[in-house]
Amino acid sequence: MDRKAWIVVIICSILLAYNFHVSSENNKILRERQAEEAGQKRAAQAAEDPKTSASLDASTENPGLVVTPPVEAVGNDELHLIETDETIFELSSLEGGIKEATFKNELAVKDLTRKVRMNDLGPNRIGALLGPGGVALDKPFYKEFSKDENSVVYIGELTNGLGVKKTWRKVAEGEGTAYRLQLTIELFNTSKIDIPLGTIQLVTGSTAPLHKGERADYVNFFWQDKGNFESEHPGYFKGGFFGKEKIDFTASTEQTLDFAGVENQFFATIVDPAEDFPSIVRAQPDKVTLPLERGGDIAPLLTQSISLPGENLSPEKGRTLVYDIYMGPKDNSLIRSLDGNKDDVMNYGFFSPISRTLNWILNKLSSLFGSEKNSWSWGWAVVVLTILIRTAMWPLHAKSTRTMKRMSKLQPKMALLKEKYADDPNKIQQETMKMYREFGVNPMGGCLPLLVQIPVFFGFFTMLQYAVELRNQPFMWVTDLSQPDTMGNLPFGLPFLGDPVPVNILPILMAVTMVLQMKMTPSTGDKMQRRIMMFMPIMFFFFCYNFASALALYWTTQNIFSIGQTWLMQKMPEPELKTSKKAGKKTFMQKMSERAEEAQKQQKLRKKGQASGQETAKLKKPRGPKTGG
Repeated sequence: MDRKAWIVVIICSILLAYNFHVSSENNKILRERQAEEAGQKRAAQAAEDPKTSASLDASTENPGLVVTPPVEAVGNDELHLIETDETIFELSSLEGGIKEATFKNELAVKDLTRKVRMNDLGPNRIGALLGPGGVALDKPFYKEFSKDENSVVYIGELTNGLGVKKTWRKVAEGEGTAYRLQLTIELFNTSKIDIPLGTIQLVTGSTAPLHKGERADYVNFFWQDKGNFESEHPGYFKGGFFGKEKIDFTASTEQTLDFAGVENQFFATIVDPAEDFPSIVRAQPDKVTLPLERGGDIAPLLTQSISLPGENLSPEKGRTLVYDIYMGPKDNSLIRSLDGNKDDVMNYGFFSPISRTLNWILNKLSSLFGSEKNSWSWGWAVVVLTILIRTAMWPLHAKSTRTMKRMSKLQPKMALLKEKYADDPNKIQQETMKMYREFGVNPMGGCLPLLVQIPVFFGFFTMLQYAVELRNQPFMWVTDLSQPDTMGNLPFGLPFLGDPVPVNILPILMAVTMVLQMKMTPSTGDKMQRRIMMFMPIMFFFFCYNFASALALYWTTQNIFSIGQTWLMQKMPEPELKTSKKAGKKTFMQKMSERAEEAQKQQKLRKKGQASGQETAKLKKPRGPKTGG
């Protein structure tokens, strides 16, 4: 691109960034207004209908979430605990399902006195049964038929005439048993008509951010249809420029529902039916105000459900369904070890092979450094992994540096070419390529390490987004490698950095070391391209500033290692600018370029010939009219 094109790109980028900032501020104001209106609505409903006051009081912890009063809400909400080595499952006689799960060894963000909980903000218990439109079918309080430390059995009735027996028990065998329960649902038709089971939905859980700093796009619901994994986040419901805001999501699996569930950044709920049958996946969005200890901000809440088999249950007939339920961390090795090919739950995306490999190496390095016995083991693992990656790229880096040095020595010759053929850009390009060929310089050689590094960077970036292993892991002054290394706050705000601006040390070191590295690297390209390259530290600074400090640690370590590599290369003898033995040979791209240029010349000659013929035809004296005889 020429200079004008680069200027247009930069201006457009600045305008897009400003538009994004303004839109974010407007959305924040809109969310606050919606929460205020929801609070006013609940107060008005409580004043008009005293019967709903109990349900409304139950929702005061989650302003913005409208709770529908359950059908025939008579009885007491009795709780029962099932404990494993890692999880406390709290089950409730209300809807006969899991109210929430608490993880014994997973501590909250920036508050080591609290433990992480899942499904604690949802409107329904996991395992609750809903009818069309999300209407509750459970007559909501079940009776405890039996219970012990490993299981609990609930007996109840649905409003459509189905008798229900729900058995919750620990999973004794297999991987991830510390985070799993088995749900067995026994249905019996007590009515005199067929009951379509496909209209009944089983709640698979709700999810919200762990704290206000967790982005909305980490909150997702997902399902897998015969090996085809699908996932959606709250952005689906917003509509946008070309669509209206959506109130729910519905999709039918074409073949078999392998599993479904919900997730936030580091934890997931996965419901896996034991039988293979098509199902309807449904999800509903909502807004919830996080508890004060989690930031107190308004956040998205997603609730998902899946339908029972699409068949009719005849009178006096029964049907048994079994589900395996996982509620736990999104640990790569653990998720991949679960039955049912659940690898894609990690959401690594296009760079999945790189992300999985890096995660495996990171875990091995942490074990090498002592893991739990060494509080800095994960930080050292990130540093050593970075050094290993850069060492593997050393040959490419060395070749790139030598290529850039040789190109820098060609700058005077290139300046003469531009002066000689100032009015013919094509000729400048031809002569430049000819000169590169003459001296055996590959202009792409300097870009090769960057091209190789990009997929590694994005694979590392994606892996760090969901690396639950890094939660609350310290390193040097960093208290949590999965969060920014905030040391305090400035008394003012800035776009993209926050209000007030947090003081994050590692991204600053990353930008400084990146500038130093660029200063040591031979400059190539024209003046505009060099200016564009100078924007790179600024771009990565904003990119990494409020992201996980492990990413800034990786990038800073890489910059320091690259500075050492560059310094070592500078101590080596300067490459000589000699003519290449292959100077007479043309590359495939050069041949293609010459053919394209020759075709353009021929096309111009044809157009010129056609124009000349048309002009001659116009000058020819017209023939007179023919006469008879």
